[in-house]
Amino acid sequence: HPSQSSRRATVLTAIASKLRQSTERLADMEVRQIGRPVKEMRFQLSRLPEWFDYYASLIRVHEDSVKPFGPGYLNVVKRVPLGVVVQIAPFNHPLLITIKKLAPAIAAGNTVVVKPSELAPASIIELAKLCSDAGLPPGVFNVVLGGREVGERLLSDDRIVKVDFTGGPKVGRSIGASAGSNLCSVTQELGGKAPMIVLPPPGSAVGAKYSDESLSAYLDPIVNGTCFGAFIASGQTCIAGTRIILHESIYDTFKRKLVEKTKVFNIGNPEDPETTIGPVITTKHLDFIQGCIDEGLQDSKHLDLLCGGKRYAGFDGDEAHLNQGNYYEPTIIAANKDTLYSESDPEKAVAKLHNENILFQTELFGPVVLLVPFRTTQEAIDLANDSKFGLGCSIWTDDLLEAHRVVDSVHSGMVWINDHHKNGPASPWGGLKKESGIGRENGIEAYSDYTQAKSVVINTNKFTSDWFSDPNARYN
Repeated sequence: HPSQSSRRATVLTAIASKLRQSTERLADMEVRQIGRPVKEMRFQLSRLPEWFDYYASLIRVHEDSVKPFGPGYLNVVKRVPLGVVVQIAPFNHPLLITIKKLAPAIAAGNTVVVKPSELAPASIIELAKLCSDAGLPPGVFNVVLGGREVGERLLSDDRIVKVDFTGGPKVGRSIGASAGSNLCSVTQELGGKAPMIVLPPPGSAVGAKYSDESLSAYLDPIVNGTCFGAFIASGQTCIAGTRIILHESIYDTFKRKLVEKTKVFNIGNPEDPETTIGPVITTKHLDFIQGCIDEGLQDSKHLDLLCGGKRYAGFDGDEAHLNQGNYYEPTIIAANKDTLYSESDPEKAVAKLHNENILFQTELFGPVVLLVPFRTTQEAIDLANDSKFGLGCSIWTDDLLEAHRVVDSVHSGMVWINDHHKNGPASPWGGLKKESGIGRENGIEAYSDYTQAKSVVINTNKFTSDWFSDPNARYN
């Protein structure tokens, strides 16, 4: 009931407190079930209490609205719960993505049925136990295990009023069709192929020359940032920076620095705190990555494999057994600027390669990044937008005026300037193109999507009209 929002806020705060006490244990569980490095998971999970704290704060200060209606009337609009909602979570961030959905749904007063990925259910079961221990009433948060057939059964249940799904566009279409036939509302966060646009140093467009030292001072932090954008989680994120779009004047230097950076990566046992690159989720997916790379390289004379491009099997000694794992080498593939720019129309040649090659257009969900040059900012924007996806994008530059001009032109729901991947409970999260989803996670937007408006119109005067006897009575 809406009047219980204070109680819900108290429970959400208690869940946040329990999560803080359980970060290390839950992170270790995530590592064991999906192979993400423990360094990543402990940091990521340390932030999850923020979502419960944020939505607890939001409902404590939430106010109903009063709308203009006309003399003698007061129109109060309340936000009320939807009812029973289904949330379907993926394997790559089991707890993070579940909590991004769960916290606003509970804050709004709904009951929730979560179906975690069959590849990563353990930590979600533990989350349900933790929420119960924190005082969440029985039946508010329910976990149902299984694969596609279980999801289909849930979507066809007449009690369901909303579906919130994170995954790929193909499954998203199927879920949207099922939800529509059941008259359910839908929120979906789907695919991505995030560009990272690297603009030239200030002044270079008018012929300014840079020493090796000053160019390194400009590029080195960007190399570090784009490596993080591309290779964190072994590239298994919907917003992974998979396309680095580089100004031609820095292209060759950046390529060299990026390859050098991959040499400091530590591929290894995800339970080792020193490991920075873990395996991908399944052998089937590893084979998919390899197949796309083989096809993309074979398909174009304009692409160069700079490093990686194959399964990693370099473990020995006590770690030799890890060669049985699904490790893929961090891979950098670059468009060959020399051959492209020798074409009669270089800009057209670059655009054709980008538009037609599978590697630039397919979400690989692995540790693979593509590099492509540009000459003008408009060309960089056109390349960035040359995708059916529109989820994330980052812009790297010291020229913030130019960065904001690019922000207004790229078709992405989330844009970072001089950063990538950053996420927070108040910041709306979702795509601008339908292949990247419908609706938003996070913020007031997510809370509103888990409620519906209830309009209460109050006549502040005594009712005096007699429609059936007074010829001058007004209907509205």
